[in-house]
Amino acid sequence: MLGIDAKTQLFGLIGYPLAQTHSPRLQNAALSAMGLNGVYLAMPTAPERLASAVGAMRAWPVGGFNVTVPHKVAVMEFLDAISPEAERIGAVNTISREGDRLVGHNTDHVGFLAMLAGIPLPERAIILGAGGSSRAVAFALASVGVGEILFAVRRAGASREVVSSLRFPDVGWQEVLFGSPALRSALPGTCLVVNTTPVGMAPEIDASALDADALALLPPQAAVLDLVYSPAETRLLRLARERGHPTRNGLTMLIAQAAAAFSIWTGVQAPEKAWHDALHGILEH
Repeated sequence: MLGIDAKTQLFGLIGYPLAQTHSPRLQNAALSAMGLNGVYLAMPTAPERLASAVGAMRAWPVGGFNVTVPHKVAVMEFLDAISPEAERIGAVNTISREGDRLVGHNTDHVGFLAMLAGIPLPERAIILGAGGSSRAVAFALASVGVGEILFAVRRAGASREVVSSLRFPDVGWQEVLFGSPALRSALPGTCLVVNTTPVGMAPEIDASALDADALALLPPQAAVLDLVYSPAETRLLRLARERGHPTRNGLTMLIAQAAAAFSIWTGVQAPEKAWHDALHGILEH
């Protein structure tokens, strides 16, 4: 990172809580690699402070911000414009400054496609959760031709708004409740499960979005993905791995969405070495 002075641009991440985020390590490595005068900070922002935080961005020398849970949907009302893809997904994870305007983007779907690379596309996928990240995952899956997508949710109707905004008429959308017979019935015919909830994230590392009995219903070739990357192997992934399922955590998605956001802010692409060096730093901690 270069020395901080009066011309340093501010980049950052808003969400709550942020104790486990690795985004500052990644983005500061990229800024340094490109010789840009900027600093990226984690800025924990409680939900009741969201409007004030966005207002502050307008006054500060802001180059761009990332947005994480629980603000990916709520932040949209405070922005001046939303990119077409973010509008369709119905969630924002990246904010850019264009003159006096704050513009919302979504790079999560780019990150998820990187996470999905090399995994055979299934006919049916189950997404655990219906929050901001699940929207980007559903958009990515539908855009590459997955024909049937189920949302497993805790509250009936939680996925209705997601499906409405995505507008993929050729996709069969369904909603099932966690712990329901409908979910258990769907698992045997499902070859991809994606956890988009924070269940299993540190410090609650003993929790799993699906238990061992539910995972036992999946076909042997089913892949289990978890957007959580801290810890590197959640209980969900460990249970799935022990049954022989291919598993991946969210670190690849984190890197890819961060790189896409960096390009939006700066107009340049940081060298791959910068991201990989930062990745090694994460794995060492």
